[in-house]
Amino acid sequence: MAVYKMLVTKPEYDKYCKGFFVDKDFDLNEEPVLENFYVTSGYSIENYYLTDSCMESFLKQMLNFHTGDPMLASIMDDYRLMRQKYFNAILLFNTWYCAVKRKYGKVNKDICLDKKMPKGFVLFDYDTKDVLQHYTMANIDEKYDTIKYPVTVEELSKAEEYLRIDLLKNHRGKYGLSFMYEYIDNLLLQLKNTPSLTAYYRKITISYDNILSILSPFADTEQALIDYLTRIAA
Repeated sequence: MAVYKMLVTKPEYDKYCKGFFVDKDFDLNEEPVLENFYVTSGYSIENYYLTDSCMESFLKQMLNFHTGDPMLASIMDDYRLMRQKYFNAILLFNTWYCAVKRKYGKVNKDICLDKKMPKGFVLFDYDTKDVLQHYTMANIDEKYDTIKYPVTVEELSKAEEYLRIDLLKNHRGKYGLSFMYEYIDNLLLQLKNTPSLTAYYRKITISYDNILSILSPFADTEQALIDYLTRIAA
């Protein structure tokens, strides 16, 4: 915001085409200044990497799948199923963090979240295509300074109601991206080690650090973003 305010108050920058972008996060984004920004409709840019179209494009362009292939359809069904179960498993954690952020604003100094859910909070079982919630509010209380940032049952309820409007868009994006990594990494292992599936396999070096760049060609682009770029370039 400081950079934005500096640029718009100095006439020497008027000759440049300027665009401003901000992740929606869990903020209400009610400040008037945001009218000049493009605000993502989802939590962050990472959420646009979790869509069916992104995953399917990755499978067809980075691996050896093609449209109409029954195996592609099967993998996409498994992906959608496990993605939904994952969102359900992290719902309580996101609900708590959303309620805290909306009530207190920036809390990064006291509640510093990693790219992934806390270790042991979510368990994956690829044999049964299951994702299990392995934590309660008590575990969150133990790990974070929740006493300093208390939230009411009503505030938690409102946060959960908001998240459930669109779990794909409204959950914390980095957690969704970590799921994408987990799923793709396991899929590559299965394709490599299963004789009947090796024809689909390609060697891809994938990690939590590069998953965003690997998937970036396939991420969804909102029409609202296209419209915004067209408007500022006019």
